[in-house]
Amino acid sequence: MQLKISVLSEEEKRLVHEKTMEILGTAGIWIKSPVAFEMLKNTGARTDDERQIVYFTEEMVKDALNKAPKSFKLGGRNHKFDLVVPSDESHHIMSGIATSIYDVETGEKRDAVIKDVVDIGRVFQKAETGRVCWTGVTASDVPQKTHNLHEMAAVIQGTSKHVQVELSSTYEAPFAARILETICGSKEKVVEDKIASFLYCPVSPLTQDKKMLEAYLSLAEYEIPISIYPMPMIGLTSPASTFSTLCQNNAEVLSALVIFQTAHPGWPIIYGTAAGATDPMTGVYVRGGEAPLISLAWTEMARFYGLPCQVIGGGSFETMPAYLGNPDLIDGIGCIECGMAVDLPMILADEEIGKRCMRIRKGINTGKGGDLTEDILKEGPGGNYLLHRSTMKNFRNNDEIYHNTTYPLSRRAQIDERKVNREAALDIVKGILAGPHEDALPEEILKVMDEILKEADEGIIES
Repeated sequence: MQLKISVLSEEEKRLVHEKTMEILGTAGIWIKSPVAFEMLKNTGARTDDERQIVYFTEEMVKDALNKAPKSFKLGGRNHKFDLVVPSDESHHIMSGIATSIYDVETGEKRDAVIKDVVDIGRVFQKAETGRVCWTGVTASDVPQKTHNLHEMAAVIQGTSKHVQVELSSTYEAPFAARILETICGSKEKVVEDKIASFLYCPVSPLTQDKKMLEAYLSLAEYEIPISIYPMPMIGLTSPASTFSTLCQNNAEVLSALVIFQTAHPGWPIIYGTAAGATDPMTGVYVRGGEAPLISLAWTEMARFYGLPCQVIGGGSFETMPAYLGNPDLIDGIGCIECGMAVDLPMILADEEIGKRCMRIRKGINTGKGGDLTEDILKEGPGGNYLLHRSTMKNFRNNDEIYHNTTYPLSRRAQIDERKVNREAALDIVKGILAGPHEDALPEEILKVMDEILKEADEGIIES
């Protein structure tokens, strides 16, 4: 009796698709990249050359969906962490857009630095359900033009799980390729191992970015998986309607999918969304509210199209619907203040919330270990089950009766539960950072990466 939850019927999924095609065919998409615009125009797409608008047809979308792989690997530097998506279970992904971090030693909020990215990777390494590590924060102590490269090298240094990174210019692209070739050993191994994926953000509403898009197009032959991840704010950069936000979001992702599949058929794509609600009183971005409903619907649309998915919504009971839809990747643990800051202990404390939500999603086991009718018949009226072997077994089975000694059941529903759980996680984090670095990169690899970063930094003026 696995728990099944949905917000869209099959008819409503088709309606989302129909409305999306109406948007793509009538309003179109602003393609700010001349490279992508000309590529689509040369394939026969209808365009408005003056406004750089491309109008997408059903045929273009269907062709792209047919070309996109329906399953592929997100590899780890340590292959025991390889993940094939779509997956039968959900996994956490570390976020990546915060600018601040709470210092583990002082507890004070401060600007993030490059060492924090390494530390985020080291802590995320210990998250049992964590499988993809985005960089967590933007470092303030490296050159702005190459900060993505520095963060890429740092997160790969920090964790041996799959990493997700961003590039913001074609200048960064060749250096990023060299970093991956240094880690994997060759271009062919980069393609095969897939230890990294790129995050690509369409600009809501209905705009495809120039610099980020062209950076990825220049590396098409590496077949690095791309998570297409629009971040609309309901009522500001998308309509004040969850349904219409879903349709607009879908138009942004599908149009990007067409671009990538036109450039390189078979390019691995993750269907993603980080839709956020807007506080109607202040206009501030918030992760609660209706955003989890969109994440749940987004998972359903990803399955409708046969694609792996990544959604926002981890680390909060308010976002439980996102977990109950069983997406492949859930973004959000460790991030506080609506994603603008990272707190290392909360990576582990939020993971605990995620584990509880995922246990609920597994539902009721009616098979072996779940059907204990024989015990009932044996004990009879007025009995006690404490000493039954099945009780001891299922008390140790988190898929039946969830329990975590680090965050015990006695703390649930207490006023200070989150605070106490964070304190427990803080002790664990301090132990992780004080202990040996798991799966540390060899010194010779670190040295080569440092040389690549130095070359990239020195070339800024010339570029």
